[in-house]
Amino acid sequence: MKLAALLAVVASTALPVSVHGEAAGRIPEARAIRACTGAGAYWPTMTLALQENTAWVACKERSRVLRLSLPRGRRTATASLDGQVIAVTVGLGSVWALDSGSTLYRITSKTARVTKRIQVGAAAAYNIWIGAGSVWVADDQGAALLRVSPSSARVVARVPVGDGPADMVFRGAQAWVVTHRDNTLYRIDTTTNAPKRLGVVGGDDDAAERLALLGDSLWITGRGIGMIEADPGTGAVRRTVDLDGTGIDVVAAAGALWVPVRTAAVDRTGFPTMTAVRRVTADGTVSTVATARGRVDVHGLAAGLGSVWLADNTSGFLYRLPT
Repeated sequence: MKLAALLAVVASTALPVSVHGEAAGRIPEARAIRACTGAGAYWPTMTLALQENTAWVACKERSRVLRLSLPRGRRTATASLDGQVIAVTVGLGSVWALDSGSTLYRITSKTARVTKRIQVGAAAAYNIWIGAGSVWVADDQGAALLRVSPSSARVVARVPVGDGPADMVFRGAQAWVVTHRDNTLYRIDTTTNAPKRLGVVGGDDDAAERLALLGDSLWITGRGIGMIEADPGTGAVRRTVDLDGTGIDVVAAAGALWVPVRTAAVDRTGFPTMTAVRRVTADGTVSTVATARGRVDVHGLAAGLGSVWLADNTSGFLYRLPT
């Protein structure tokens, strides 16, 4: 059976749900909570954000963001948006969501009400982050980051980077960005918005897509890449860690890195379909903490409440893995 057909069969398998919102998911080691389906043909980028005991999950095809109570394992509110929502994050006193039409939404945490719509003018909006007192939007086709002031609700800077900015992390007055088409790492001085090109990570056939900071290193995953450890000052690659698969996403939690991985065959399709979650310590030791049984797609990854949380918007689950 061809891979695409096999994935379709697995995805169609029905799963039982309890009356309290927990479900019999496809990661035996994890607690599963029903969230939302509808990832679409071009899946969303970052559908999960945590805020204390609450999770916010972006439902792309349904044009809404769900608020979930994590202790109760159920939905408590819904924010309806105008377009297909592809990313969500939390910070600066609000929830922020981004749609594929380049609209940035400000949402109140308490009422889940949209209070501001900001047209950021991206050629192809891709992702959002909070850092250095601002909201940052990736313009995937525009090779730039758009910095939005939360007070004026306007784009206050357009920072040029490489082709396809994909992920961003912050520490102090500095930020790092990796681009997924030319595999370039940049460092940005957030006080001046000046970018500095550090170097290339990954090969010609790779796509560097996700970043995390742990200790004095940057850790990078993506298509064709297990895990790359890089120097945040120079961008020099220190080593590559073999994950027995390629990394889909990465988050730092409990002194280690947590990485959902996929097979080489799935990697070639571009699907974010994981086989397992690996735990990587700073010395490069790799262990398997969870294994997928059936199709599990990774559309969001976050750490909080002593756990790692994984959003699958294909099957409609939010998974919790204790750290």
